[in-house]
Amino acid sequence: MMNEAVTLRPLCVGDAAEMAVVLSHPVLYRYTGGQPPSEADLKRLYVIQNRGGPADRSEMRLNDIVTVGDDQQAVGFVQATLPADQRSAEISWVIGRPWQGLGYAGRAALLLTDDLRTRGVEQIIAHFHPDHEASQRIAERLGMTESDVVVDGETRWTGFLV
Repeated sequence: MMNEAVTLRPLCVGDAAEMAVVLSHPVLYRYTGGQPPSEADLKRLYVIQNRGGPADRSEMRLNDIVTVGDDQQAVGFVQATLPADQRSAEISWVIGRPWQGLGYAGRAALLLTDDLRTRGVEQIIAHFHPDHEASQRIAERLGMTESDVVVDGETRWTGFLV
């Protein structure tokens, strides 16, 4: 499976049914809280996310589905929020439970940061639970370092793309 191509494609409302399955395992919410979303919940969320950001254009949001293989099977998502100046981006990634441990999150995060670099983003920021070792390893591979800043129980990691 590691040789399967990992790609990103822009999220669309039609992804809700497939992503409800991808995001259905309760263990995904161990560090973030919440519970698996329904297809209807995701449809409502994806309508909002497809707007790309607030009407005042104070920030831009990128939401991509992570796919693998020739059949482009959805296995998770990556996100980036960029302020209006687009010099920094807050990033996140989630891979569905059946596909964890196969390197997809790391490869997807690299694709996301490559895209951000081409957009002129200089700094990346991520927040995740201090016990989430898999996300720590991905952040380190992206060249990010842990800070002593904690927001809502999540540690801030930062890195530079230049």
